Amino acid sequence: MKRSLVFLFIAAQALFLIGLSVSYYMIDIFGETIKLETVPIDPQDVFYGDYLILDYEAEEIDGELWVGSEERIDYGEVVYVVLEKKDNGYHEVVKASDQKLTTEAHQSLLKATYDYHDDFSGEDKHRINLGFNRYYIEDNTGGKFEASGELDVTVAVAPWGQKKIVEVE
Repeated sequence: MKRSLVFLFIAAQALFLIGLSVSYYMIDIFGETIKLETVPIDPQDVFYGDYLILDYEAEEIDGELWVGSEERIDYGEVVYVVLEKKDNGYHEVVKASDQKLTTEAHQSLLKATYDYHDDFSGEDKHRINLGFNRYYIEDNTGGKFEASGELDVTVAVAPWGQKKIVEVE
């Protein structure tokens, strides 16, 4: 009896790890791709090597696009952002809220975390974190990305909410 429980426990762990790794690759098959504008910053870390910190335009939301509660939202709270593809090919924020939103067929819903509300500068802006702001690159290639200015980032978003960067150009 104990031996079969041990094997069952090991099999459950193996299935969990396989499912986790397969779900990452299933994003490419079932996920919807969105294209975002960003400005890269190229830091270097001794342990992680070169990577880009990506600052997306979609992470700064105008107050008129905020349809959520008017109450103060805490840092790190889950928010939802609806993106829509515009004529220029990029996806832009249509609305955002701290409550789950519904989308139309041509829109995408992203789950993000809330950073802060900037009402001190005279602009009514909400700042969020989309959760894919770090992109690892080959060593000593960051200058090329940083010199190019704005970058186009293609992100795949799975129906179950998982997201990943597919391409940076």
